Amino acid sequence: MSTDTVSILDGNTFVVSDGRGDIEAQRDDPTGLFAWDTRFLSRWILTVGGQRLNVLSTDDLQYFQVQFFLVASTDTVHVDSRVSIIRQRAVGNGFHEDVTVMNHGAEAVDLTIRIEADADFADLFEVKDALAKKGEYYRRVADNALVLGYRRSTFTRESGSLRPTPSPTTAD
Repeated sequence: MSTDTVSILDGNTFVVSDGRGDIEAQRDDPTGLFAWDTRFLSRWILTVGGQRLNVLSTDDLQYFQVQFFLVASTDTVHVDSRVSIIRQRAVGNGFHEDVTVMNHGAEAVDLTIRIEADADFADLFEVKDALAKKGEYYRRVADNALVLGYRRSTFTRESGSLRPTPSPTTAD
């Protein structure tokens, strides 16, 4: 785990991510979306065009809200990125993230934007002691939303619905 983490919290809900806003937790890694002592997101990675993004800056707006200013890689320092991304995240009554993509060029750009999501539902003691889960994980799509879940005997935890809601494209 990198020492450059960004944290936000509201009550007993908190998110710890890297400087890009990505979550890529290992079993003993205290990154992720936690609520009620359980990690509900252990993977939350944003890619544009199949690539991870570069950080320009991070703005802690409130204790429960943060913005990440990112650019797509151009693979060279001699060419500025035509695309920039603002990732706005908040916790409180759940987890909410808005991703705004801006094209700074004169021509339209065709992009594939992807968020990889997963949940290990580890409790804080399992994270602290790197203990393995003994139940079963499941995923399903319901009402056009991804639901991540964990079941052990009669105990069940679910992520709720992870649903993309695209905004209309604006053109000048």
